[in-house]
Amino acid sequence: MIGFIGAGQVGTALGIYFHKMGLTISGYYSKSLESAIKSSKRTHSNAYEHIHELIDSSEYVIITTPDDAICNVVKKLCDIKIDWNDKVICHTSGALSSTLLDPIFQLGATTLSLHPMLSFADIDYAVEILRQTPLTLEGKGTLMSKFKNMLENASLTIHEININQKALYHASACIVSNYLVTLMDIGISSLEQAGFSRKDATQLIAPLTTGTLQNVLTKGTKNSLTGPISRGDINTIKAHLDTISRDNRELEQIYRLLGKRTINIVKEQKQLDEYTLIKLKEVLQNEKNNN
Repeated sequence: MIGFIGAGQVGTALGIYFHKMGLTISGYYSKSLESAIKSSKRTHSNAYEHIHELIDSSEYVIITTPDDAICNVVKKLCDIKIDWNDKVICHTSGALSSTLLDPIFQLGATTLSLHPMLSFADIDYAVEILRQTPLTLEGKGTLMSKFKNMLENASLTIHEININQKALYHASACIVSNYLVTLMDIGISSLEQAGFSRKDATQLIAPLTTGTLQNVLTKGTKNSLTGPISRGDINTIKAHLDTISRDNRELEQIYRLLGKRTINIVKEQKQLDEYTLIKLKEVLQNEKNNN
């Protein structure tokens, strides 16, 4: 029996997926009983008014609240007088480790952190794509292997992660997901400054960005990089910087930083001579090169 503390998008999507895979969902406890009822209806389970009722009914308890609420949940759990040895308590924070649950571990529970490398902006899409989504798991306790086996039997791919690398792992996820959105927004905004509507700008970049992402996923970063830096087009880089620096100092700094990082990939391609690589680096470092 799997119970959820938190009835938001993550908890609801996981519950629907597990139910579809034949696992029994005990139900949901949430700060909002209305939310718990809504999620319970989608998973043919129960909505609990009191947290201890969910704990009593569940072998596996997955905390899917916002990160800042997890500590308060832990305090509530520690006040429940039960035998914790046959319970698994798991949170789904990408940034926080399972050590946040140590007070419950001290009471006998197996405590884990499970994070799906997935955006849950759309519940139905998340349910559909979960089978193809890798999840990371770390923690401690006698029931960890049993919990992992349950997830794998539900056709999920589980990667165990070192607890000390959790923050770096999550930072990486933010870069390729959240900051990718930010980079897209920067590109679209720049096209707006060039005279395009936001709708037209988005249409312009669609084939370029989707093709680039597909290349990275199938060929790797080294074999996917194209553009002026990979070709050694120093004058093109200068022209970019000359235009950007007149209107947007922040964008200029972003362009320089990303360009210098891109040179590392170009070195791996081994297509440019050392002199050209040095000149590229100088142009990207020298903020007065256009004057």
